Amino acid sequence: MPAIEKDLHLSTEFLAFLKSSFFAQILFEGAMTRLNSSLLPSNYVDTAHKVFDKLELWMKEIEDNLPLFSTKWSAPDTFDAINAMGFVKDMKGDLLWLIPQIDEALNVPDLTQNREAVTLLASAILRSGAMRHSYVETMGAIFSKLNAQELAQQALVESADAKIYFQNAQTIIDVFANNPNPESDLCERLRFEASLISSDMRAHVHDALILLNVYSKEFTFALAGFSAGEAQPWIDNRIPPVAAGYWHAYRFGPEDYFRWATIGVQGAPLAAYWRRVGFEPENAAAWIEQGIPPILAAQWARAGSTPERAITLMRKGITDPSEAP
Repeated sequence: MPAIEKDLHLSTEFLAFLKSSFFAQILFEGAMTRLNSSLLPSNYVDTAHKVFDKLELWMKEIEDNLPLFSTKWSAPDTFDAINAMGFVKDMKGDLLWLIPQIDEALNVPDLTQNREAVTLLASAILRSGAMRHSYVETMGAIFSKLNAQELAQQALVESADAKIYFQNAQTIIDVFANNPNPESDLCERLRFEASLISSDMRAHVHDALILLNVYSKEFTFALAGFSAGEAQPWIDNRIPPVAAGYWHAYRFGPEDYFRWATIGVQGAPLAAYWRRVGFEPENAAAWIEQGIPPILAAQWARAGSTPERAITLMRKGITDPSEAP
């Protein structure tokens, strides 16, 4: 890849991070307001508006083959690049402030008695969905305009699933906006849906750390936020800091990394989805081989079906195991 293309690729990564992160923050603030939360300060999205004032110009410059960052620098070398780095740092700080509060909300014993926790979890789901959808859409759009069709296609492969997740998250906000006193069953469904959100945000912090240290000679475990004790098992297993950071974000260890890799699962989020519905790598393998996603696999497995029987019936249009003959 020529140097100018590397510069454009790096610049695109920064812009996609900034646009998706701050777009999601704005929607999060709007959802919290709609659900009558008092958690956020009045100036919570001030930085987001500053980011969007800059983004339009930076996006146009990239489309004109004028990168925001250069891979030849040893540090950010322009006012705009320094500004972009500052925005990434601001987002990292916001996520680190928010993550423990989401974890605390997830551990509330009775959500029906804590409207603020319900509001935070529902709004955080929307934020996660908005960030994911905006990220893949932005990457795909920029690469398309740069005539990098292969990269655009790679980005947009996830677009359909990301859009569905985002739409479902918007529905969740509608449900709780129209239901100020949700019953326990609904609250527990919310807890389940939000159970990986803090991990998603820790992974997003890891994204930020990678961008913030792009000019470091080496991305080390220390730069990834690992203590010496946390890093050593990953070092012993020769797993690099970039990969380790994502798996660590989802509460996996080095042994999990290899167990899931053995059955072809390379991404920590997918492994976390399988684990959330009760599957370990060994019993997920047969379902993955049939191309059945985690939530459907869990439903069919609870009904006593094998993966082979489930996929046969699904191909006949039967998606609900209770309707199976």
